[in-house]
Amino acid sequence: MSQNQDLEERRRRKARREARRRRERRRKLIMRAVFLVLLIVVLFGIITLARKLTRKVDGGQTESAVSNTQTNSAVTDVNGSAQTNEGTTSTVPVVQNVTKDPQTKEEVLDYARYQAMQYDYDGAIATIQGFDGYDTDAELSSELASITAEKSSCVQVDVSTTPHVFWHSLINDSRGLVASATCTEERVEKNNKAMTTVGEFDIMVQDMYDAGYVVISLDDLIMEGTDENGNTVFKKNTGVYLPEGKKPLIMSEDDLSYYHSYGENGAQGYADRLVIDDNGEVKCLFTDTDGVQKTGDYDMVPRIDTFMKNHPDFSYKGAKPTVALTGYNGIFGYRTNDYYKQGVDGADLNEAQKTFLREHPEYDYDKDVAEATKIADAMKANGWTFASHTYGHRNATDASLEALMNDHERWKIAVGKCVGPTNKIIFAFGADIGPVWGYTDDNPKFTYFKEQGFDIFCNVDGNIGWTEFGPNYVRTGRVALDGVSMYNAITPGTPSHETYSHDFEVLGINDVASFFDPNRTPSYCLSES
Repeated sequence: MSQNQDLEERRRRKARREARRRRERRRKLIMRAVFLVLLIVVLFGIITLARKLTRKVDGGQTESAVSNTQTNSAVTDVNGSAQTNEGTTSTVPVVQNVTKDPQTKEEVLDYARYQAMQYDYDGAIATIQGFDGYDTDAELSSELASITAEKSSCVQVDVSTTPHVFWHSLINDSRGLVASATCTEERVEKNNKAMTTVGEFDIMVQDMYDAGYVVISLDDLIMEGTDENGNTVFKKNTGVYLPEGKKPLIMSEDDLSYYHSYGENGAQGYADRLVIDDNGEVKCLFTDTDGVQKTGDYDMVPRIDTFMKNHPDFSYKGAKPTVALTGYNGIFGYRTNDYYKQGVDGADLNEAQKTFLREHPEYDYDKDVAEATKIADAMKANGWTFASHTYGHRNATDASLEALMNDHERWKIAVGKCVGPTNKIIFAFGADIGPVWGYTDDNPKFTYFKEQGFDIFCNVDGNIGWTEFGPNYVRTGRVALDGVSMYNAITPGTPSHETYSHDFEVLGINDVASFFDPNRTPSYCLSES
């Protein structure tokens, strides 16, 4: 064979080898593509099947297969160690970031499931039926049938026995429980009596959730009607239905003002003020023991928001607690009382207010009002409601009618301009304006508050779940879950032991002694202040 023929043969063999390699590469690429397609199909099938199957868990609680992305807000526990606000594991996987204006089929399914989780079955049904072609879509029709069946299995609840529990601002660490240069003995006593730590609060909330409680609004207690003369009357709301074993609960928080008496920069373990974070959520600004400012869940408002985000079945139709506000130091940590505009020599300011102005020459009244209003608007959009706690934390039993009238006018200026009108008044000190057997139209304090638009009145009552439905008002008795109630519950022989131990038992809050903060001074908690 000539040299030229040999070279030609080698080129042909090389070309054949290259062709075989190309065919092998194409074969492998095709196999990989087929494998990826099959994998996607299988995963889609699993997700679809999971959404159909995981409709009921643990006692009829609704769930969704959408992933749960929790908020991790760092806080400091009562012993000073770091912890995260991830919440406990919920038996209800969370539908996160649902849109209330769903457009696609998947958005409709997610939102309807979320509504059903919060017992808004009619809303969930309307969401599905509002989607074109729902009746010919197998998945939508199946979901509709499931939600309809869930609704029909619910039972009517008696809202007249609904417990109403409340707290004040939460303490994030032991600074508020131990006397120091930034926390006087007087403040230590008040903090031990009337306040709750975040650790204690979290366990109470989890226990109540585990006991089957569901938060309803104060407004859910009543339904309006008219009498034969066309006058507005109130009746007990008989339209609240929940799954078997679920029970209604009302929550509130008093004095969300971050008073000057709480100190600044975390001096007593309180948050500094409420803020709106980059995600548009209401959080707290908090200064830790190292002087570092943090944004997170450092008080009841963001902690409840996060808990309900992770446990949507803890809220009835999106209801959140009620916040009772005074006005003399402003609200949410913002100095919205117009008296601050008088400056450090203002005749209507006390020494603490003047000290604040001296130490904060940058204070801007209009800016504080604007920020507080933004926070109030964000909270209302998220289900929170507001109540008057009187402007000056007045004892409504002892105060004269004239004093209460002047006080309320001040409340409208310092608070109402930020939060808007309210039909709720939560009496400071729990002091009431009438006897337990009812308000009457010959009670001038009652008729004044009715004229001001108040329909819902709240005192403090040791009989948990006490509610009175009057002809044109509703009145509920609240129970504080604070240092006094905890200590008396766990200490036999104290005057209120039987009452408070019973209250915690009713709420499903177990073993109070196990979470009663060890930094507390028990002697301060022997009696109510």
